[in-house]
Amino acid sequence: MLDLIPDAFAEIDTRFLEPAAGNGNFLVAILQRKIALITEERYGGTDGWFEFALLRCLASIYAIDISKENVGEARERLFALAIANAEFDDADASEGFRRAAREILRTNVVVGDSLNGADQIVLVEYTPLSGERFQRIPSELEQPEFDLFYLPPEPMPSVHYSELGE
Repeated sequence: MLDLIPDAFAEIDTRFLEPAAGNGNFLVAILQRKIALITEERYGGTDGWFEFALLRCLASIYAIDISKENVGEARERLFALAIANAEFDDADASEGFRRAAREILRTNVVVGDSLNGADQIVLVEYTPLSGERFQRIPSELEQPEFDLFYLPPEPMPSVHYSELGE
C-alpha cells in the first residue's frame, strides 16, 4: 500500500493519519520508511541530531483506534522501533529521548472513534524548530460546533526535545 504513495516519503516530517490503526502494522511500516531517510548530511550538525530526527519521524505520525489494547500495542511497537534505531554506535538512547518518544506517542496515538466521535479527538501537532525544539499545538481532528463559549486550543510553549514529557 505504501508503495502507491512514494512521494509521501520524501521528507521525515510528512504527516500521516491512520484513523483505524489497529495494532500498528501500517504505523511501523511508515516509521521504518521515515527512519531510512535520516542522514547526517541532511539532518546532522548538533550533538542530538539523530535523536531529534527520529522524534521528528515519530511526531508526524498520528493514529486513532477504538480499542485501548490496540492503541497500547501500537504505541509499544513504535516505541521499540524508535529505541532500536536510537541505540547506535554502542550508545543507549538518552533518557530525554525515551521520555519524549513516550510523550509523543501518548498524545498522537490515541483511543477514539474517528467515525462517530471525531469532534472529541485532540492530537498534538509537533513542528520542529531550530535548536532541536518542538512547537506544540493541540489540534482537533474535527472542529466542534462553534458557539459563544468555544475556545480553540492554545499553543503550548516550545520545548527542547529532551524536556518533553517531564
